[in-house]
Amino acid sequence: MTPRRDIDEMLPAVALHAPKCPDPVALRWIRWAAREYCSRARLWRDIDEITVDRPEWQGLCSIEDASIVSIETAFLNGHKLDPVAVAWLDENRPDWQFGEDEVGTARFVTQTAPNTLTIVPRESGTLKVRLVLQPSSTAFTLPAFLIDEHREEIALGAAGQILMTPAAEFANPELGSILLQQFQSKRATAMVRTAKGQQGARLRTKGSYV
Repeated sequence: MTPRRDIDEMLPAVALHAPKCPDPVALRWIRWAAREYCSRARLWRDIDEITVDRPEWQGLCSIEDASIVSIETAFLNGHKLDPVAVAWLDENRPDWQFGEDEVGTARFVTQTAPNTLTIVPRESGTLKVRLVLQPSSTAFTLPAFLIDEHREEIALGAAGQILMTPAAEFANPELGSILLQQFQSKRATAMVRTAKGQQGARLRTKGSYV
């Protein structure tokens, strides 16, 4: 599992741009910036093992301070499942949520609620998944690599939002706008870099289902 660090470690980097901002406000926007960065650039991948059982036929992500962006790979009891969107199931298996007696060999995995995984058809067992993640909206920790390698980018986004706060004594909308533009530019660069992969693989047009 990805090593974690306290989110407070990000505060000095944000204070460089917004020194008068109270810590609780800064932490709110650090979480926002980290979530935006991870969800768009798809930087954080992790493996989880989840128990799926009656009556919900649903499993909950067990990774601390994380929420699911998408499912990349899934196996239930050793057989591979296809990650699909709820809209795909509605179109191709219209009764998938209403067939109460439909229990069999699972073929698909989807999300019907935040941070949960639902298998279709219903089957109990051990679900092993590789997930694309982002920090949760209440995270007290962040992935260590995000602090070590993307501290500046996250700080730019957080400070930009802080300085755009209306009527706050620490507000500076002009500087805030500049910082947010820099954050968006660095996020776009990270998106391309992640898509290419560390080996410089050629870009593909087909992505994850979410």
